[in-house]
Amino acid sequence: MTFSLPRWITLPPRARPRRHAYHYEHVLGTSFELRVVATGTAAARRAESVALAEVDRLEAILSGWSTTSELARWTATHDVDVAVSPELADVLHASDVWRACTGGAFDAAAQAIIALLCDGCGERAEDDALRELLDSLRGPRWHVDRRAGIARRLTMHAISVDAIAKGYIVSCAAALARAVDGVSEVLLNVGGDIQHFGEVPAVAGVTDPFAPAENVAPIAAVRLKNAAIATSGGYRRGFIARGRRVSHIVDPRTGQPTEHIASASVLAPDCATADALSTAFSVLAPHESIAMADSLRDVGCLLVERDGSVTTNAAWDARAIAPYHFTSEDSIDARYA
Repeated sequence: MTFSLPRWITLPPRARPRRHAYHYEHVLGTSFELRVVATGTAAARRAESVALAEVDRLEAILSGWSTTSELARWTATHDVDVAVSPELADVLHASDVWRACTGGAFDAAAQAIIALLCDGCGERAEDDALRELLDSLRGPRWHVDRRAGIARRLTMHAISVDAIAKGYIVSCAAALARAVDGVSEVLLNVGGDIQHFGEVPAVAGVTDPFAPAENVAPIAAVRLKNAAIATSGGYRRGFIARGRRVSHIVDPRTGQPTEHIASASVLAPDCATADALSTAFSVLAPHESIAMADSLRDVGCLLVERDGSVTTNAAWDARAIAPYHFTSEDSIDARYA
């Protein structure tokens, strides 16, 4: 037996999911672009609100630029146990893990090397100072007990977790936006760090590092489905060392700016992982990066060398599409972070 409503009773139409887009500047010092698919404007606006609020909350914890962030207060301590938030403990722990996994290619203490090279204290004196610095960086940077919620800073040298913190913030903000009732898809892009959540794949393009302008066609494009992408390289940022402009990414093992990789793009399940590995893959030799990506689950990479050579791994190729299928309507360009 089936039941049917009387003809004079009508049900209101179901709300059809629609795409909503929001764009802001000067969020984490860069651009913020959020695209959501939601059943109504109220749900989309709620996703926008919670994403922005989460970015602000985590910036107050993890910012390497603010003098009042929790990170800044913690880095002012030395060799004492300090109570820290779960978020700061997570980022410090992840930084340690990636330092070990990459053999030191990813290292928060690279900031100390950059600070020394920027001083321009004279070539011979700088070489001596660099050797002394590298020798002093052989030990651990900190000790973190996430269960107890404490962290002890063990080095007096400058550190920066920016190369993983932004990706961590992007993933957390995107996850909260996706959790809003009525939201089915989220694509969050903060300065080229992109996180997607949802069952319908999105498309992200990778900027050509040799292009004279940012609004040119991407060098590659990939599908994202519950995944993230980040791109690193020295083609847009750098500093002056010994009278010439060099990449802002240095090899923490040698103390030298990286020269061989123009850009490294990494696909990963979360943006913090993509962020950290894109930095490490800007330091490692291409064959080392490919081997590491292949050893990790769901990690793909695209490496553009200074001579224009492009290297990818199987995980990247499985999600790659022809760049001419890239359209601005359903895609966000993965700019350099």
